Amino acid sequence: MVDFQNDFCGPTMPSGENDHTHNATTAQRANEFAAKTVELGAHVVYSQQILDFNKLTARQKRWEKPDGLCAKDSSGAELFIEPVVGSSVIAKYRYDIWQSTEFIQYLEAKNIDAVIICGVELSHCVLYAIIGAAERGYHYLVAKDLVSGQDSGDETYNKAVRDFMQLTHPRRYTTSEEILKNWQAR
Repeated sequence: MVDFQNDFCGPTMPSGENDHTHNATTAQRANEFAAKTVELGAHVVYSQQILDFNKLTARQKRWEKPDGLCAKDSSGAELFIEPVVGSSVIAKYRYDIWQSTEFIQYLEAKNIDAVIICGVELSHCVLYAIIGAAERGYHYLVAKDLVSGQDSGDETYNKAVRDFMQLTHPRRYTTSEEILKNWQAR
């Protein structure tokens, strides 16, 4: 569950610019899916991106503002949805969840070899989660109805990521309904 936070799913960004209705709907659907997977024995992890200048390199600091998206201790960094019972929340300090040693240690401690990726900000955080799973040899599925970005994904950068997934990973890019159906059949 990638970055279902207020700054990405609440009604507006800190700047007041964008409506995140699509992300909010995706977050709520993904949380319902998470609850169903827990019943099937899944471990659910929510990543929480936190902009903490103490965790950034000098180069990264050049591109960020201290009060940017998901700033440490801000309401925007808080999760938009209530995590399902028994889940874990893991902080990450950049777009890429795979840079979080806490996340890697969690996967290793639970002996997890496969992940289902759901989340918002498809062209950044979700894409990094997908590529990171592939790079590290994890089995993975992307629930295409449980990923989104600041737009509906039909005409902009989200379309590019969706097209990339459909072209390069078609067997791994499926619906949450299909994932649950196959899981329950086992």
